[in-house]
Amino acid sequence: MKRLQSLSLLLIFPFLLTTAFASPGDDLYAFMDCVYQCEQITCYDNHYYIDQWERRKEILDNGDELYYYNPTWQFIDMPLPWYLRLLGWTCESNCDYQCTRVITAERRKHEEEIYQFHGKWPFLRVWGIQELMSVLMSLGNLIVTYKFGFKRIYAIISDKSLPPLLRKQYRHIMVVIIVTMLAWTASTVFHTRDYPVTEHLDYYLAGATILSTFHALGSRVFSMYKRKNQIYQWSFSTVCVSAYIYHVQRLYRDWSYTYNMRANLTLGIFQNIFYCLIVFKLYSRYYYLEQETKQINQTHLKYVDFKRIILPSFYTTSAKLYTLYPLMLCTIVVLGSMLEIFDFPPICYDLVDAHSLWHLVTIIPPYMGWYDWLVWDTTENVWPDLLEEGEAERKKNE
Repeated sequence: MKRLQSLSLLLIFPFLLTTAFASPGDDLYAFMDCVYQCEQITCYDNHYYIDQWERRKEILDNGDELYYYNPTWQFIDMPLPWYLRLLGWTCESNCDYQCTRVITAERRKHEEEIYQFHGKWPFLRVWGIQELMSVLMSLGNLIVTYKFGFKRIYAIISDKSLPPLLRKQYRHIMVVIIVTMLAWTASTVFHTRDYPVTEHLDYYLAGATILSTFHALGSRVFSMYKRKNQIYQWSFSTVCVSAYIYHVQRLYRDWSYTYNMRANLTLGIFQNIFYCLIVFKLYSRYYYLEQETKQINQTHLKYVDFKRIILPSFYTTSAKLYTLYPLMLCTIVVLGSMLEIFDFPPICYDLVDAHSLWHLVTIIPPYMGWYDWLVWDTTENVWPDLLEEGEAERKKNE
């Protein structure tokens, strides 16, 4: 869940700066020679390139430049298979991919360190897909967000028997869900095929997810959903929309990984401060309610799916303890982010890396009841606040 992912930025930011730009594989002479050889033979059909290696002594004696040639390097003949062309692979980009695999195989054979190329590990391409496992994990996040988030909230919004003001609160949640689904879609496309446009869309929509979640949490913690705070709600929304427009324009004018990371990190810090404040506020409310009534509040049980909740014997005991459930989900994502810190070359036939495993971890929160908690909070906490405000206004006008 991308809302919880932002907290992990606090931990992995310094490491991302060192890994996002370092690609030692690009500087290997063997890699550059391999790409040159592949392009000359398969792209440009330059037979002289092969002939000159066979006449290398003559060429060197004449003082001419000699390009390295390795007859053991084998490349795919043109034209490319249809599925590669369908995903936009060209002869040149295919040579680049093939050489990452060739050089990596040679380095493994000689027990040398495995390097990244162009900021990515040398994954095994499957049917033209560059990072198969990251694609599958992004799709997994998209599916669980749709199934347990979008479908559930949409069903609530479609219920005309609900008060309009309550449905409005759920529409706000739906906006964040839709943005999140778009972000996972962009992530799927980007990991399928890395183009500047797919990379930019992935970054733009990831930023939109973080900002929309920051907006939702800020509105929740400061009770901007109340009618008396509407001016603050509109002002806050205007600031957030303006900030996002600036963010996109800033990246469009000057694509900067450092700026993007700092912007998301700043929002992540404030977002998770808001997040902790909400949990503390709710826990305090139910704690004092239990002290006053001497009864355990269990209104949350009708919102919980016991098959999809972690430690049900603890979190389902009372609404007071259920308020803490998001902290458990957040902890899981933070621990999963450790995979990004301790990055490693791909395993399992060069298909699985730390990033794909992190995306696997982020499937857990939406599947294990995050949206159930949101429905409970909106119905049992936000809605009573709105009713109380309306009753107070009615009495005031009498």
